[in-house]
Amino acid sequence: MGGAPGIRLTDSLHELLDQGHGPNLHEEVEARWRLVETAWELNLPRQLLTVEFEPVTKEIVVPGTPDKRRRRSITPARAALDGYQKGHCFYCFAPIDITSNSANTCHVDHFFAWSAGEVVGGAPVDGVWNLVLACARCNGLTEKSNKPPHHKYVERLHKRNETLIASYHPLRPTLIAQTGNTSEERSATLRQAMDQLSESGARERWQASEEFAPAF
Repeated sequence: MGGAPGIRLTDSLHELLDQGHGPNLHEEVEARWRLVETAWELNLPRQLLTVEFEPVTKEIVVPGTPDKRRRRSITPARAALDGYQKGHCFYCFAPIDITSNSANTCHVDHFFAWSAGEVVGGAPVDGVWNLVLACARCNGLTEKSNKPPHHKYVERLHKRNETLIASYHPLRPTLIAQTGNTSEERSATLRQAMDQLSESGARERWQASEEFAPAF
C-alpha cells in the first residue's frame, strides 16, 4: 500500500538533463512558477494571466491596471523562454546560456524586428509570441533589422508557440491572447506579419550564415 514518502527521480528527468536542460533547469522552473504565483496573487485563474516583455530591462512584466498603472516585473525573459530551445540558439542551434556574464549568454530577440512598429501581423511586437533566444552572432546580423526572416524560421516559431500552448506552459494564455484562439489563427498572424514586412519593400529573406545540427 503506497510507497515511502520522498521524491523519485525518474528516467524522464534524467532525459531532460541529457537534452541540455540541466544547467538552466533551475532558472526555468523558477520562472514558470513565478508566472503561476502571479496569477494567484492577482486572484486570476492561471489561464487568464497575460504578460508583456519589457525591452529595456529584458524582463517579463504584468501590465498596469486602471488603478495600478505601474508594471511589475515577474521574471527575466531569458529564463521564461528557455525551455523549448534546450540551451541552443533559435536560428543556428549554437549553444547558448541564459545566465549573465557567460561567454555564451544569449540575447532576447524580436523575431519580427522591433523596428517594424508597435504592432506586427496584428499582434504586439513586444509580445512573447515574437520573442526567441538567439546567440550574439545571429542577433547581431545587420540584415535582421531590414529583411523578413526566412520561411523556415517562421515555421519554427509557429511550432515553438504551438508546443508551448499544447504543453500548458504558463505563457500559454498570453500566446493565445496575442495571436489567436486556434492554430489556424495563430499561423495566419505569422503570415500577416510576413506580408506586412514584405509590403514595406523588404522582400529578400535573411538567414543565419552557419547552422549546426538541429537541437529542437
